[in-house]
Amino acid sequence: MRKIIDDAFISMLETRDLNVHSSLNGLFGGNRRTVKHGSSAEFADYQEYVPGDDLRRIDWNLYARFEKLYIKLFVDERQLHHRIYVDCSASMDWGDPHKGETALKLAAALGFLAVQSMDRVSIILMHDDVCDTVARTVVGKERFYEAVDKLNSTEFYGSSELGRALSKEEDVGNGDGMSVIISDFLTESEWKSGAEYLRYNNREVCLLQVLSPEETDPLMMGKMWLLDSEARGNDDSRNKRMEITRDTLKAYALALEYHQKELKQFCDMRGIPFVTVRSDEPIEHMLFMKSTEAGIIL
Repeated sequence: MRKIIDDAFISMLETRDLNVHSSLNGLFGGNRRTVKHGSSAEFADYQEYVPGDDLRRIDWNLYARFEKLYIKLFVDERQLHHRIYVDCSASMDWGDPHKGETALKLAAALGFLAVQSMDRVSIILMHDDVCDTVARTVVGKERFYEAVDKLNSTEFYGSSELGRALSKEEDVGNGDGMSVIISDFLTESEWKSGAEYLRYNNREVCLLQVLSPEETDPLMMGKMWLLDSEARGNDDSRNKRMEITRDTLKAYALALEYHQKELKQFCDMRGIPFVTVRSDEPIEHMLFMKSTEAGIIL
């Protein structure tokens, strides 16, 4: 079984945050990171005491054990609720390093940043035209780690029908956080309608594209069968027998460049942050360079 995160992975995220612009109609004031707890009866997590925190929330049992002051944090129904959608189609089951595993690591990183700021997060896996919520409304780090255990056993199969899957989803929220779609976006299906549906529901939409080195710089030559990972059997019309030449590779590079420009133009016209990463890039570069420059992470 894969292991998406470890202690080193978590420690590099602890000083970061999601760059959220949602204000929940003014219910939050000032810096979002300073509003970390609510007044409900549902316990969420602990946080080290800093001057100005409510003294009534200090857990004196923890003080007796660790000789440090910690306060209890509780679920606030006004918290932002971020939703992370991961394309788990067969096309993501590809690459060295594996595209799907990279996508899950990105989802876990964004999920951790959400719960660290006492926001809620749901992680949804998409197969064919179905959204499967494997981690629903996660609050607090303990529940986050439980959710990641589920992600470790994620399987990749089926086709990529992102638009239909998102448009059928009833609980996408409304104006209360980010909706991040992680995919290779190498699909003939209509994915744009899904992004538009999220925007219609006042979501802050972000797109993270994960490609493999083999897709950005294919190293092949000669006659060969090209098998579509989402094909239904060897006789599927999407499978092609081709002779790969330098001209073929040049045409592929131009087609990929056109596809990337179309993606970016779609996002730029709608103010949607868009990031493309390669699965062989260090995760730190994906998160703290590219995603920071795109305005997804602080």
